[in-house]
Amino acid sequence: MNNGNSEPSQLDLSARSTRTGRSTVNLDELTRLKHELLQAEVRLAKARATAAGAEIDIKVLNARLKAFAK
Repeated sequence: MNNGNSEPSQLDLSARSTRTGRSTVNLDELTRLKHELLQAEVRLAKARATAAGAEIDIKVLNARLKAFAK
């Protein structure tokens, strides 16, 4: 049986607004972190492609050097 006031107390409203504010900040932070992670993954993919390209260049140049040295 509820004998109290049916309206939410000021403390309840304050707690809800704080949670809402924190969750908005958390969502903003989460969005920012996801974006930064995606950017880092793109940079890593580019670096790997550059490294793979350099490895191919080295193999080709080594092959040319061996062929020239014969």
